[in-house]
Order: sequence, then C-alpha cells, then structure tokens
Amino acid sequence: MPSVVIIGGGAIGLASAFFLRQRGNFSITVIDQGPIGDGCSYGNAGFISPSHVVPLAAPGVIGKGLRWLLNPESPFYIRPRWDPELFRWLWLFRRSATELHVTRSAPVLQALLERSRELTARLQETVGDFEFRRDGLLMPFQSEEGRHECEQLAREAERLGMAHEWIPAERLAELTGTEVRAEGGLFFPGDAHLRPDRFTAALHRYLEQQGVRFLPETPVTELERRGGQVTGVRTPDGLLSADQVVVAAGAWSARLVRAVGYRLPLQPAKGYSLTFAPPPEGVPLRPLLLTETKVAVTPFREAFRLAGTLELSGLELSIRDRRVQAIYRAAGRYLPALRLPAREQAELWAGLRPCTPDGLPVIDRVPGTENLWLATGHAMLGISLAAVTGELVAALIGGVEPPVDPAPLRADRWR
Repeated sequence: MPSVVIIGGGAIGLASAFFLRQRGNFSITVIDQGPIGDGCSYGNAGFISPSHVVPLAAPGVIGKGLRWLLNPESPFYIRPRWDPELFRWLWLFRRSATELHVTRSAPVLQALLERSRELTARLQETVGDFEFRRDGLLMPFQSEEGRHECEQLAREAERLGMAHEWIPAERLAELTGTEVRAEGGLFFPGDAHLRPDRFTAALHRYLEQQGVRFLPETPVTELERRGGQVTGVRTPDGLLSADQVVVAAGAWSARLVRAVGYRLPLQPAKGYSLTFAPPPEGVPLRPLLLTETKVAVTPFREAFRLAGTLELSGLELSIRDRRVQAIYRAAGRYLPALRLPAREQAELWAGLRPCTPDGLPVIDRVPGTENLWLATGHAMLGISLAAVTGELVAALIGGVEPPVDPAPLRADRWR
C-alpha cells in the first residue's frame, strides 16, 4: 500500500488525511512539531466564508496599509527588519494588487469556498459535531469609508451571482438579537461558521479510528531526497519512509521546501483572538465582521470569540498588548449591549497564518520533484478552505480529475 506522510496536523493536514483515507488505498502518517490541531487552526474566528472572494492582494490595500502602519492599534502591522524574503514578498504583493488580479481571482476563490462549505457540512455528518452552522455573516459599517468598502464587495458579489443583502441601521438589532452601533451592514446569508478546535479534534479522533498514524511533538529536521524523489522525512526519532509527502505546515512550509531548492514566497501573518467562556450577556446571534476594525465576532455554543489583526513579524508568536486591547475595544464600539468580562479573563491566543503575495493558496506538486506536494498559503481562509484543499490533495496524489480547477493554485506561478 503506498505510504503518505503529511507534515502538519492542522485543519489542512487533517482534511488532506481524511480525503486520502476516503480513497482507501494509502497508509497515512500525520506529523506535527506541536500538538495535533494546536497551531493556527486552534483559535481563529472559524468562518466558512464564500463571501471572502476578494483576495488579500487588492487595489487600495497598500495605501491603507501604509496609513495603518502609523497606528500601533491598527489591524495591520509590519515589524521593521532586514529580511530579503519579506522584501520579495512585498514586491510580489504590490505587483498582484490590481483590479485585473481581483477579477481573475474572485471566481477561483468563489468556486473553492462554495465547494468547501458543502464539503464541511458533509464532514460534520461523518466525523461528529463541531458546531457547523449556516447563520450567515454580517458586516456592519460605521463610516463612509466602511460603506465604500462594503459597496466594493457587494459589486463583486453581484458580478459573481452571490446572495447578499443591505441591512439598514434599524434592522441590525433584529438580525443580530442585540444592539449594533452602525450606519448599516452588508449581510451574506450563504456564509457559515464552526468551532475550529472542535473541528480539528473531531477529525483527529475519526482518523485515529480509521487507522491513520499521528506523530505529535515531532519536528521535521530534513527531507531526504534522491534526484526528483523525496524518499523520506527525517525527525529526531529517525527516518520515515514515504512514497508521497504533503507539506501542510502552514507558515513553516516555506522553510521545509527551501531544503529541496524551492523558494516559496510565503509570509507568516500573526493574528490574535480572545475567547470568553461562558458567553457574556449581549452576544450577537450570528457572526459579524466589523468593517472598519477588521475584527471578527463569533458566537459559539459555549463561548464567544473576538479575532483580528494581520501582523507581518516573521516566525514568532509574541503578543503585543496594544493590538489585543484594540480588538477588545472594537467589540464595545460596535456592540454597546455586550457585557464583556475583563480582558484578563479571556483565553488569549496568537497564531501564524501563511500568506502568499497574491492571496491564493498553493496546492500543487513542488517544482523539480515527483512526489512532494504543497498545501499551504491560505492566509485567513485556512478553515474556510480546509475541506476543499484536502479533496484536491487526495485527487492530485490519486491521479484523478480534481473537483475544481487547480491551475490557478500552481506552485510555479511566481517564476
């Protein structure tokens, strides 16, 4: 039976293992440098968002980012440092931030996101409850700039035939079940959400029952290679032989594939979340994305989460208190009836989201190799795209027709 080693035990790696196991003809090992499901898949907002069709690289982002750099509590931050890989990434990002890129990429993201939403619903039926709910997503705005941003997104949704609705200020409380301080909002009824830690835990349990082998707390020290063939994965405990290797290690993926000569333009983008359990008084009934502050608001069955920021600081997880404060304060700015406990009572979390310079993931064979695959670069859409990524990985390795066209996600597109 052909063997597959998956490097990365987060949502992408677990979903890849699931769909490979569904094919039934692979021996699968999942390896992670930390606990399974504990990385960027643990504490994020949990959105399954077909509405997020505009890639990170879009017109106006650079100008807005430069203005935000002057504000230590802004949604975006770059830590000043000498880093040639960061400079290359920023140059490629600037090259991608065009209307043409958005026009080409939005339908790609729409196809992936809609397919993934349906697959995720089916996953819950198979692996167990992880609080998947189709409650939609509301984007309330408080300013003309926020309204303009929503108008741009609405035009893109109109072009793609995506259901959306403008909600006037007087209807916001009706839709959310709580007071919302905003001029109005843009609502996407097709969006969904889940509890991320329960998603990965359910997949982990199910896959163990199905005979998938897990090696947590096991760093990869080297990829063994003979010509174009990766023959195994070396760890402190020895060599794992493999017929196929999948790198789904999130922000650490670029470092792993650099060892085989591939220079993947990937930057870790730190995000933070605060989770309150039990949920406080005044929690909205459905998820919100606060337009001006870019803070995600997610109600779970037994908890409430605020998540936000995009911080390019390299592979480090230090927590900047002022950015956490900004997320905490944003909730009260939009939700005056929300009775948040003291910030110190929240579970505070930081994770690194892997960002490509064009805002699309990489799901492809590593150039110059025959059996080394990449599944990374999902930025803020890792949970949203986990299921379809796993399905694509299984199709590509199995040599069958992929469910969606993977050509825009190829690994050689920056050459």
